[in-house]
Amino acid sequence: MITLGTATLSRFQRGALAQLVSEGHHTYQDMADALGVAKSTISYELDRVNPYDPELAQQDADHKRRACGRHSILTPSLTILITNHLRLTWSPEAIATAFNLSTASIYNWLKLGWLPFNLADLPNRNVRQRRANEHRGTFTSGTSIEQRPKSVNQRLAFGHWEVDTVLSSRGQSRACLVTFVERKTRLLWAIKAPNRTAKTLNDTFGKFMGTFGSQVKSITVDHGKEFADYRSIEQDYQIKVYFCHPYSPWERGSNEYFNRRLRWFFPKKTNFDQITTDEILAALELINQRPLKIHHQQTAIESFRACSD
Repeated sequence: MITLGTATLSRFQRGALAQLVSEGHHTYQDMADALGVAKSTISYELDRVNPYDPELAQQDADHKRRACGRHSILTPSLTILITNHLRLTWSPEAIATAFNLSTASIYNWLKLGWLPFNLADLPNRNVRQRRANEHRGTFTSGTSIEQRPKSVNQRLAFGHWEVDTVLSSRGQSRACLVTFVERKTRLLWAIKAPNRTAKTLNDTFGKFMGTFGSQVKSITVDHGKEFADYRSIEQDYQIKVYFCHPYSPWERGSNEYFNRRLRWFFPKKTNFDQITTDEILAALELINQRPLKIHHQQTAIESFRACSD
């Protein structure tokens, strides 16, 4: 019989103890004095393995030594749960909050390779925060973002969107995604367009309005030439178009952030001519169904529906 406990004797001492036990006439104190340990150590050792076998005692001690210390809570089922949500583009922070885990632990498991997910594949990893140069055409007219109401700037008002484009790989195709983010709720929408001309942008915006209609009160864009015919948008839909300062993508921070989320599904080399509407809608659903810290773990869809009621 082997009982639980922590070994304190060396392999040599266990061999010597076995010899003393086999002689049959030594007291616990005699054996303790011979081995240079406390009497209680001998008592514990002999109670732990009975009848005493030094090899069994050593194996038991080695097993307990390996099992001691701090243990990871990462079980196979938890590994699957975390990995599946990472593949759904949930952040480690969102997963930790949803399932009562430590964010630091999830990052540590990723760094140690204990999760079958590459740390570098997390959305928003190693992202350049600003574009150094803009190579497309621009124009300078329009209402400046400086005139946008304070309630819109502070995300207090619903129905104000940021609009941008996500391009195909350079040289492959002119097709792109026109992306829309509602500033208050962070709902993301995207529509494929064959190119970035002003006419195509306005046609695409018409499709967007066909879906969201009265839930659009203003849009904020940059000075790309695809937005040159903004007056038609203002007149046709009775909404206001605001323009960011040149080379200032951070003024459309939500759009920039969620475009990067979209890029997780459609990387830089994507040819959008080859991407279907169903694939785009599937990516949007996954992004919009993620719990957001800014909404106290409510999803963008839930927040949008609450504001729409």
